[in-house]
Amino acid sequence: MKELFPLLVMSFAIFSTSQAATTKQWAWLAGTFWYVPAKNLSAYTYSPITNTLRFLSDQTVFHITGYSEGYFYGSVVAQIDSNTPSCQSVIGSVTPDGKVYLTFNILPYSAENSPTIGLGTMVQKLKRWTMINQMSTGPNALQVGHWAYMVQTNPRQPSWNSLPGIGVSVPQFLSQCPDNSPR
Repeated sequence: MKELFPLLVMSFAIFSTSQAATTKQWAWLAGTFWYVPAKNLSAYTYSPITNTLRFLSDQTVFHITGYSEGYFYGSVVAQIDSNTPSCQSVIGSVTPDGKVYLTFNILPYSAENSPTIGLGTMVQKLKRWTMINQMSTGPNALQVGHWAYMVQTNPRQPSWNSLPGIGVSVPQFLSQCPDNSPR
């Protein structure tokens, strides 16, 4: 047992160091804005009642307002075709290797609305981080499925002033759902 003690201490030290590095590794996510580029706007709706599938456009914008210990949170506005935008909150986690887990809740909250779950991975494309996400809504009469390489935007980029598929600015789009980020 005595000879195992140094090994246990060393293992704990490695775990603690890697855990600390992990929680800091993705801290830059706080304060970022993400949107769906034009080439990834296609999504689908499926009606189990009529067994029909229809393709449409889905613009989704995340404003990640906070990050702590591998978890992030923020506000989401999503608009499918010309329908009224959906106001949501997002709570997510990101692993050391960039795996993303997302939970979206429609606001205002109602017990009839199941959270939407999304899975993703942080991927570098052309030296910029993208968040390749996929999601599908829960057991409803109309289900939505979508995947996209979500990319960051900021006031210096054209997408900030005119989001693909809807043609409005990020601030204007997000202002439709004020105060929907978790506190």
